[in-house]
Amino acid sequence: NIPPRPQVPAQQLQAQITALQQQVQTQAAQHQQQVQTQAAQHQQQLQALATQHQQQLQAAVTQYQQQHISDINDIVRIVIDHLIDQI
Repeated sequence: NIPPRPQVPAQQLQAQITALQQQVQTQAAQHQQQVQTQAAQHQQQLQALATQHQQQLQAAVTQYQQQHISDINDIVRIVIDHLIDQI
């Protein structure tokens, strides 16, 4: 005959369940903090990249504008010189 399994008291089972629930809640809280920390880090990295790209674009636009103005000035100078020569 197989001896009957010893009965675990309900109070002991409830205590084990409570302990497991607390462990799960603690782990969930830790994971949530980790995810929030990572999200904050990623957000900072993205903001830094966006700022960097914005500065690069602004520099490129400024350079283009300056080159454009320089070209226009050259053309104006040539036209004025040509007009002066015709006088």
